[in-house]
Amino acid sequence: MESSERAIKLRRDELVEIKKLYETVMTFASHGMFYRSGRIVGNRLVKVTGTDLSRVRDALVKEGWVSDISFEGDTINVIGSIEVSSSDSPTCHMLRGILAKVFEERTGKDVYCHERKCVSKGDDKCVFIIDSEVL
Repeated sequence: MESSERAIKLRRDELVEIKKLYETVMTFASHGMFYRSGRIVGNRLVKVTGTDLSRVRDALVKEGWVSDISFEGDTINVIGSIEVSSSDSPTCHMLRGILAKVFEERTGKDVYCHERKCVSKGDDKCVFIIDSEVL
């Protein structure tokens, strides 16, 4: 196996603790850092799966980012995001970045992904909106 193919597994509780650590040091600036980190992951994902949403869905489930995900136009519904933790605001910043990168590659436009609902703040599912008008 080449070094570029090596991978690690990060447990959900470890990811949540790492994110909390960054938030204590960087506050809200860490949200942008995790969003941009997600875009890096999204870039790899698109190279492997392309932009077919059924293949993207399968990869996100297989890699453990989500338990399930559905795409309805510019709205994405997620069940079981690995980034969920108790919070007053949405917490799925890496997933936002992944989704933004996928849709950017699909459309050929700069996009931004907003998390409108999040299980972290008590919603029944996480809901993301892809927006190309707010840039």
